Amino acid sequence: MSFFIKKLTVIGLGLIGGSLARALKERDKVGEVVGVNRSLSSLEKGMSLGVIDTFTTDLVAGVRGANMVLVATPVRAIVPVIRAAAPGLMPGAIVTDAGSVKGRIVAECEAAMPKGVHFVGGHPIAGTEHSGVEASFATLFEGSRTILTPTEQTAKDALELVTIVWEAVGSRVETMDPKHHDRVLAATSHLPHLMAYNIVKTLSDLENDIQSEVFRFAASGFRDFTRIASSDPTMWRDICLENRDSILEMITRFRGDLDDLHAMVAAGHGEALHEIFAQSRATRDRVVKGDKGGKP
Repeated sequence: MSFFIKKLTVIGLGLIGGSLARALKERDKVGEVVGVNRSLSSLEKGMSLGVIDTFTTDLVAGVRGANMVLVATPVRAIVPVIRAAAPGLMPGAIVTDAGSVKGRIVAECEAAMPKGVHFVGGHPIAGTEHSGVEASFATLFEGSRTILTPTEQTAKDALELVTIVWEAVGSRVETMDPKHHDRVLAATSHLPHLMAYNIVKTLSDLENDIQSEVFRFAASGFRDFTRIASSDPTMWRDICLENRDSILEMITRFRGDLDDLHAMVAAGHGEALHEIFAQSRATRDRVVKGDKGGKP
């Protein structure tokens, strides 16, 4: 299905919003792109890079006349931003988001839509450890997955357009119930990020003489595993607060497995340790080999 967005407004001009704008511009799928941020420096940087065509810090003015609005702010700002912008939304406009938590956000954003305006919950599973519009690039979504979280209130035409927008920039789109999404992402994304942050904290809390040796001899495995600990702290603080119940569930499960591992090491159960390591390696290899359409 061919499409063209006459006017796209990106609220929260950073890695995700900037990359979508770049990708659509590169494919001649969008006319005017408006950036809306609290930070003027980010907006000015977006203009200088050609990511956006104009900008404002006024939410209502920024969405006025927009055919599509992407909200790519930290998750705890999504609902307040959409409520504040609502008076400027025109009938027929489609609002979507890029937050990695969906349950409460989808319900409250749907309730905030003016008559004739449609909301589609979205979560592009793509990114890097870098943030800001200067980190954006047009190929970010190629080979990625995007989860859309429609409900009974979601307009079919709105869902279809948001789907083809993400597909047009190289992402494979899947749909999922909002609450189920939050449990899945707590396990596959939120828990690994918390683990990476906590491993770095554990090492940095060691006594100074040991710490210097630990980091001086850190191998590539340490850098690979902890790369995501360079992600935006504000974003991850908000994710933890917004998806608290599902994250606590996954931490509890992980803590139980870690306690088991601790017991095996303490008891010197070599066979049991080997079985866990072999099973984990086989699982990881199977998942990576079979994953044809998504970035981690």
